Amino acid sequence: MPPHQHPDVDCEVLADAMGPSLDAPGSKPPPPPVRAARIIAALDSVGTRLDAWLERWLPRELNPPAQLGSAANAMLLLATLSGVLLLVWYSPSVQSAWHSLADLGPRSLGGLVRSVHRYSSDLTMLLVLAHAVRTFLARKFADARWLAWVSGIALLGLVWFIGWTGYWLVWDVRAQLLALDTMKAVDVLPVFGEPMLRLFTSDATVPSLLFFVVFFLHMVLPLGIAGGLCLHLARLSRSKLLPDWRLTAWLTGAVVVASVVYPAANAATAHMAVKPGAFTMDWWYLWPLTITARLSGGGVWLAAFLATAGLMTVPWWLARRRPRPVYQATVNVSRCFSCTLCSHDCPFGAITMVPRTDGKPFPSQAQIDPDRCIGCGVCAGACDTQGIGLAWFDAQQVTRELEGFVLAETARGAPPALALVCAQSDGGWELFAARAWQLRLPGYTVRPIPCAGWVEPKLVERLISKGAVAVLIVGCGSSEAFCKEGNQWLPARLNGTREPEFRPNRADPRKVAHVNFDPLRPQRLTETAARLLRLESKPAPPARAWPQAVTAGLVLTLIAFTVLLFGSDAPFRNPAPAGPEFVFTFRAYGEWVSGQAGALPDPAHDKRPVHMRTAQPAERTRSPVIVWLEIDGRSEEHTYQPKGFKSDGASVGELRVLLTPGRHRIAVRVATLRDPAAARQTWSAEIDAQSGRLAVLSLDGNRGFEFAP
Repeated sequence: MPPHQHPDVDCEVLADAMGPSLDAPGSKPPPPPVRAARIIAALDSVGTRLDAWLERWLPRELNPPAQLGSAANAMLLLATLSGVLLLVWYSPSVQSAWHSLADLGPRSLGGLVRSVHRYSSDLTMLLVLAHAVRTFLARKFADARWLAWVSGIALLGLVWFIGWTGYWLVWDVRAQLLALDTMKAVDVLPVFGEPMLRLFTSDATVPSLLFFVVFFLHMVLPLGIAGGLCLHLARLSRSKLLPDWRLTAWLTGAVVVASVVYPAANAATAHMAVKPGAFTMDWWYLWPLTITARLSGGGVWLAAFLATAGLMTVPWWLARRRPRPVYQATVNVSRCFSCTLCSHDCPFGAITMVPRTDGKPFPSQAQIDPDRCIGCGVCAGACDTQGIGLAWFDAQQVTRELEGFVLAETARGAPPALALVCAQSDGGWELFAARAWQLRLPGYTVRPIPCAGWVEPKLVERLISKGAVAVLIVGCGSSEAFCKEGNQWLPARLNGTREPEFRPNRADPRKVAHVNFDPLRPQRLTETAARLLRLESKPAPPARAWPQAVTAGLVLTLIAFTVLLFGSDAPFRNPAPAGPEFVFTFRAYGEWVSGQAGALPDPAHDKRPVHMRTAQPAERTRSPVIVWLEIDGRSEEHTYQPKGFKSDGASVGELRVLLTPGRHRIAVRVATLRDPAAARQTWSAEIDAQSGRLAVLSLDGNRGFEFAP
């Protein structure tokens, strides 16, 4: 028997012959998957209403808010391709990076590619952030979905970091500020033997090798996104990497138009001796500058750790710890006849077919992977023998209850109409508003169900055959449906394009309908329900006129790109003090301080080889370096210990002093030995301190003092 083909005998007869269902534990629902469910559901309803409003004109496959993840992938691909093409014009060096981009005409081919790279990167971040918010509000982070959430947050961080390094490569004042804040944080780590921040006090000392390392990271790290996406989508059966080609073309065209109308441009070139003041910056990637400029290096790491830990651990501190048996699907092997439909319909790949264990003449049986199952119930709708499903909402038990209700109502002369409503429409089983649904569906008996995909066609057939005048299944209208594919499989089963299919010879198809709830137009649901009671055919939905769809798309694009471009080039003011500053940076070696040599062993008892019978070398360390700084007659002393595990390296340091604008007399003395009679290197001068500028004095190696006003 082919894997997707039902046996010729009636499934009900076959199921009864295979054995009874396991004892159902009752209808007590499991605890809600997340805390603060009511607040989250209220916020999620905003996204559902946005979906419903946009889809009056745009089909779901062309609605960007309904395709956020795949649309972000498309824009990331565009950013990658345009970035590779930009290498034709870009020169990756401190000396020429700024000019190689600034010299491009804003509407030349190179300038257009640069703008496309910039705006597609910004749009990627906008779409990723929106996708993360919609995923959070849809509660898709609890239970088995923790892996998708954690990997998604990691991908968000990786995309941001790639953009951060990209702005470094422009080497304008934005890059200058982020380089200073980055080095402030890096110097906290025991990575480099000497502080790196001191190298960014003048243009001449900015390390070209470090610039190339940043360029290398910017080019290589996008490869990590591919691996991250594999992990992010690992527990989805039918992941969609890219959206409909029409949506991809539309977004690409919008990015190109934005690049022509509002070309991306450099900020002023970086000058390390000039403090960046007010400029515009890309808030989609550079917003941390508002924080890092106000924090120390350790504070930056603490803030980053707390933010990352808070987001990464959402599945543990916001989701509830629920025992898996109370919400996950279960298999009654005695009723499984190896049709494999449940494994094909499961949205999360949680069902596999394994060798038979009960000796029945079938090749395999269904098995649940507890690390993947979220308890959506879609598998129950795919099983005609009711051999798989949710223990707390057992299909056999629910069927018996509904059939008993229909028979009882029919016997007293009032055959009922049933409305099976997806509980996720209200944000979950615990929030289901039965009274509100009864008002929306007058004349119907409303029963909540876990998901529209839970309904098996055989249930509908049996209810109608027992006397029900109508069966209406109401699915949720969100594009981020909690159970993912329930609204896709149920209509396919009802129209006979997917097994198990609805059999018109068993029940009147005019008495059954499936509708996705539109919260903005609840009267449409009421009208559909009334037509179903009158056995009127559901009118075909009006065809969307393409001029209306194009107009809606243009308006949505205009709004989205207005937000995008404002965030991409919004004002920013450096929070660091703008006053003049004197900076003294040095690298000097203290004098050797010799220790005592180790004593030789007694030659008569020295068993070492002859060539090793020498005196042990003396332990040698260096003296600390003393710096005296005198400004307008006020003197201060600083001591800098030598680097190295044995204190035998150079002493490295940096002094920063805020000045008032005007003339100042400054003297610096450096001693490499704490002996008052020891020789000292001295420098003194009268400088003109200017607001917003650094006066940098450096001492390094044999070059002596070098002053850069």
